[in-house]
Amino acid sequence: MRCRVLGFACVLVIALATALPVPVHAQAPSQNMPGRISGAVVDADGHLLPGAIVTLMAGEVAVAATATTETGAFEFNDLAAGPYALVAELTGYTRREHPPVHVIAGQSLRVRILLEVAPVAEVVTVVGATRAGAPLEGDEIRSALLRVFQLPADRFQAALPLLPGVIRDPRGRLSFNGTRPSQSTLLVNGTNATDPVTGQFAFELPLTVVDTVEVHAIPYSAEYGRVSGAVANVRTLSGDDHWDVDFGGLFPDPRFRNGTLVGINKITPHVRVSGPLRQGTAWLSQAFSYRFVRSRVKAEIPGDDEEVLHGFDSFTQIDVQLNDRHSFTATVSVFPTEVDNVGIDTLTLADATPDSKNRGWNMAFADVLATGPTTAWQTQMALRKFDVAVRPKGPGPAQLTPDGLRQNYFNEIDRHSRQFEFGVARLQSWRWGTQQHLFKVGGQVLATSFDGIDRSRPIEARGANGRLIRRITFQGSGELQASDVITSAYLQDHWQVSPRLALDLGLRYDHDSMIGESHFSPRAAFSLSLDDEGRTIVKGGWGLFFDQSFLQIDAFRQFQQRVEQEFDGLTDTATGPPVVFENRVVPGEFEEPTSLVWNLEFDRQIGESLLVRVNYRENRATHRPVIERVAHDAGAALELSSTGELTAREFDATVRWTLGERGTLFVSFSKMRTSADLNDFGVIYDNYRDPLVLDNEVSLQPFDVPNRVLLWGVLTLPKGITVTPGIEWRSGFPYSVHAEDYSVVGEQNRSRFPHFFSADVGVTKQLSLFGTELRVGVQAYNLTSHHNPRDVVSNIASAAFGEFRNSVGSSFGLKLDLGW
Repeated sequence: MRCRVLGFACVLVIALATALPVPVHAQAPSQNMPGRISGAVVDADGHLLPGAIVTLMAGEVAVAATATTETGAFEFNDLAAGPYALVAELTGYTRREHPPVHVIAGQSLRVRILLEVAPVAEVVTVVGATRAGAPLEGDEIRSALLRVFQLPADRFQAALPLLPGVIRDPRGRLSFNGTRPSQSTLLVNGTNATDPVTGQFAFELPLTVVDTVEVHAIPYSAEYGRVSGAVANVRTLSGDDHWDVDFGGLFPDPRFRNGTLVGINKITPHVRVSGPLRQGTAWLSQAFSYRFVRSRVKAEIPGDDEEVLHGFDSFTQIDVQLNDRHSFTATVSVFPTEVDNVGIDTLTLADATPDSKNRGWNMAFADVLATGPTTAWQTQMALRKFDVAVRPKGPGPAQLTPDGLRQNYFNEIDRHSRQFEFGVARLQSWRWGTQQHLFKVGGQVLATSFDGIDRSRPIEARGANGRLIRRITFQGSGELQASDVITSAYLQDHWQVSPRLALDLGLRYDHDSMIGESHFSPRAAFSLSLDDEGRTIVKGGWGLFFDQSFLQIDAFRQFQQRVEQEFDGLTDTATGPPVVFENRVVPGEFEEPTSLVWNLEFDRQIGESLLVRVNYRENRATHRPVIERVAHDAGAALELSSTGELTAREFDATVRWTLGERGTLFVSFSKMRTSADLNDFGVIYDNYRDPLVLDNEVSLQPFDVPNRVLLWGVLTLPKGITVTPGIEWRSGFPYSVHAEDYSVVGEQNRSRFPHFFSADVGVTKQLSLFGTELRVGVQAYNLTSHHNPRDVVSNIASAAFGEFRNSVGSSFGLKLDLGW
């Protein structure tokens, strides 16, 4: 049924596109009719470029200027007869002057301007060209970088840690600027793309459809709601009037054991086909990718020693240009994934790991209508479904020992979530004297629901002698369901006060039906040029943010209750009766998570090649949902309250060295400190659970990194060779030391792993063969084989206490992409 619905939607959109009327050719013009120049701006691959500034020149005089639309189009009307030149500019691309064209009376000319793409761009969202810059600029990673950089499993997410404030936590999830992974939001073409229940990045896309990834470290714009970390917005590639076929990931990584080839370690083939459904009117972009990835434990362990991932991603995009002012885009994505032995390592053996199956699809529609030269309307609608299944391998109890988890995994999840999103916005610009305003006012509705089961099996904590210390069982059906509707409205104003000063002022309103609260959140950002040339700029901002409330909070009382019983650890004799921990919500009004965020940034352009950026950010979050383990006269309970806090501070300094046509290098140093309640609700009730719920404590977060140095870039050498170095050094992650019964020794997260160091490099050669574009390359990871352990034996009762294990070592892979 689901496939029939998706297929019907795709056929309907294609039918709309092909049913559009064919333009009627105009009759011969009279000599007094004005002329017209229209066209498109494209990159070297023929892909259309939105947001490019096109200037119309008559001799040395600029007659008019415009920005290309979302489909890369531009036009100049009412032109007198005569010669004109066109100049196109876009951040991250080489400036291009198109040869002069001669307009005669009544003639309509169409031109195509080609811009050479730069490997990486730092600033993308600029409204107008001003010396002050734009306060809400974000970092951007372009498809040109994603094509050549060494990315494990060919996922765009792997490029995000190139930014100084982004780091993968010990579980592989992305943390932005010291906030938890669930505090940030992933958008695809402006619509939500996170797990509707946990708020974590969950949707997958074929790498070939990604055009740009914009990262707003602090989402000051009022259009971004329910987020206090960062916003990563993925823009996808549309088709154009030329048919293109792109193949990639064709080389498998071989799998060796004891020097013998025994199969495939990784293969990630992908294909994208794009072109016109109707020339100049409707375009198709279709991509598929498959992922087969084995991740082996780099140590000798009994039994199976690999995590195995199978994934398939499909993405369909149809763009329709209804007329010069009206465009429509429809996308459909499907992304099923299966993982065997999730989280296997030297402490959690294969039998004690779960298998997972994720099934998801997303349908989105976007409509852009210009109702005047300074007015545009944007409408977006999306419907998505995301199913999660996490299952143990057997029916027996899990055993927690000083050497890790054994025998079985304990938790089972089978959850089905649905989400509907609708938003409409109006953009209006006008001048008031020498000042310019760009207003955006809009509203959003986000309706989410889920149902399913969340059941756990017995857990046995055993000592070094194998005897029972504690038994944990669970009672209740574990059947959960919850729903929430969030309605929002916002107003955002980009105000160009003067050539040196720009302001972004915003106000957002949110109402959450689940929590029953309404809030206003003001935000402001500025950009001030300290000199006439705009080479020294100070930026900053302040904002109040209301984070998302986990949907499972509404189902907290429906979770199974923990039942714990203590034993003597010698004879398996119980030392007391079972203690039932009730799931209890602290009496009183439950408040939504709130964050006060501010930053101050200093940018200095030194010469033509060096840019220095120094930045400080601070995030103070309160009212976060937290689980307290309590035992008093009212009985034992796991209490849910909104008393949690988080404080994240980050300083970073980045130098960008532009080498002209030879490429760009980035060097950054960052210092981060983040502390929070360790029993955050989103951590305790993640999709993959820890067997114990310890006493809550405010301490360093598992992804806290006091010092980090990054060096990376894209170097273009002669004969089509591109080199992409990537070097990272950072402090080790914190961890806790445990006693034999797994109580914490001292404070939590006060010990650290050794320093991490990795030197990676990719070399790609681009060439043409019989009309086919080929990219052949080799990618190397951790060239120095530096010891980067991922596991530590942290229980003092283990004979291997303090031992660091499971370093990845060096690895190599081949790359082959081709297109025509």
